[in-house]
Amino acid sequence: MVIWHRLRNWLNNTPITDPIDQHYASFMQLLFATIGVIAPALKMAVYVARLLGAPMHREPSIDLILDLGTDAFTTAAAWTGLFLTRRGHLRQAVLLLLSALLFSFAAGEMSPGVEQPAGDPTPWLVLALAGQILGRRALWMTYLALLVCMTLGALWTAFAIHAPSLVPLATVRVMRAMIFLLIAVIVDQTMAPLRAALTESQSRGRELEKLNANLAQEIVMREKAQDHLIHAQKLEAVGRIATGVAHDFDNVLNVVLGYAAHRDRLADRGMPALIGAMEDIELQARRALSISRKLLNFARKDVVRSETFDAAMAVHELQPMLRQFFAANTSLRLEAPRAGLHIRMDRGQFELMLLNLAANAADAMPQGGEFRIRLAEDAGEKMLTLAVQDTGGGMSEEVRQRAFEPFYTTKPWGYGTGLGLAAVFDIVTDARGSVKIDSNLGEGTMFQLRLPLQELIRTVQGARA
Repeated sequence: MVIWHRLRNWLNNTPITDPIDQHYASFMQLLFATIGVIAPALKMAVYVARLLGAPMHREPSIDLILDLGTDAFTTAAAWTGLFLTRRGHLRQAVLLLLSALLFSFAAGEMSPGVEQPAGDPTPWLVLALAGQILGRRALWMTYLALLVCMTLGALWTAFAIHAPSLVPLATVRVMRAMIFLLIAVIVDQTMAPLRAALTESQSRGRELEKLNANLAQEIVMREKAQDHLIHAQKLEAVGRIATGVAHDFDNVLNVVLGYAAHRDRLADRGMPALIGAMEDIELQARRALSISRKLLNFARKDVVRSETFDAAMAVHELQPMLRQFFAANTSLRLEAPRAGLHIRMDRGQFELMLLNLAANAADAMPQGGEFRIRLAEDAGEKMLTLAVQDTGGGMSEEVRQRAFEPFYTTKPWGYGTGLGLAAVFDIVTDARGSVKIDSNLGEGTMFQLRLPLQELIRTVQGARA
């Protein structure tokens, strides 16, 4: 079994790409090797028996030379065919073997001897190989070649060897031609369904390749469109935050200007008053600098890059930016641990998701209210649950069903693109998470997002602790 397994692997290991040729390659290699061994072995056995005194028919010298020559040619064609097949040229190898067998058949037809209509297997072999491997055209060309060989053999026998009567000779040739025709028809009709199936398969394969190419192009275009969409959403969020950021910077500048205006008074109070003023200015400046850097990093158009980060820490760091969406009469509540909830996704997209939800909540609470973010761990399913809730007007069933559709919005013209929640859905889906909406008219809205937790990082942190 081991030897046969290795032999089969060796036979199948050929650089042939066509599936039909690959199917026939193993059999043809065995056939080439068999012919290459049996043809000289049989001839050697015949002449050894003759040397040992077995009663053999003595052929003329020309027949002996022709017999040895055809056998040598067939043997050489068989081994050359095996070599060509190993190099990936199966059809050329089969064509070479067919040429050798047809030459041998023609030589036999021109030699005197007893006629046997169905005794020679060579025509059967060449018809079968031509029809199955080389195709329909090669099959009927081979059949015509057999007819030519038989006709030339009959003429040679009749005129060169002076046969006494042409009737028996012609009768035998006609009978053999009819038998070969029947074999050719059987091979042709047997291979017709396979050829039709192969043609259809190749046609469908080409169509599938075109569809795959179009699909790949559409995927690339969709990814580019999604990148542009996310970047546009970032810029829209930055625009929404701009008013609050300007207010914060205005407060920083007022503090700086206030201390500058009272510099003489501070100088009179001495060094401690100056140091206290400088510390207050530094605190306000650092707060403004933190927000400005966050905005610059957030608005930058980067390639999407997945990373493992702590979602709890990210939400806490994002809180000042979230605050900018809401008026003073809206409270922002964050219920989350300080750290320990690691997820893997693009952090910029995670922040964009929260900013879009905050912007959507701010639009739902024009008169103020409460915006709440809750982070919790579902240890059983190893998922992070992120709940974003507002006390706005809520959604109807129709709006809730269509909330994640791109360009769907209930806001007046010029106040919304309908892409914010669509971007949230795409971001969560790409991170192998899920999102659902719980909302009723007059009862507010809650978005519940679930994202996979990174157990490996959490385990490593636990081991360090």
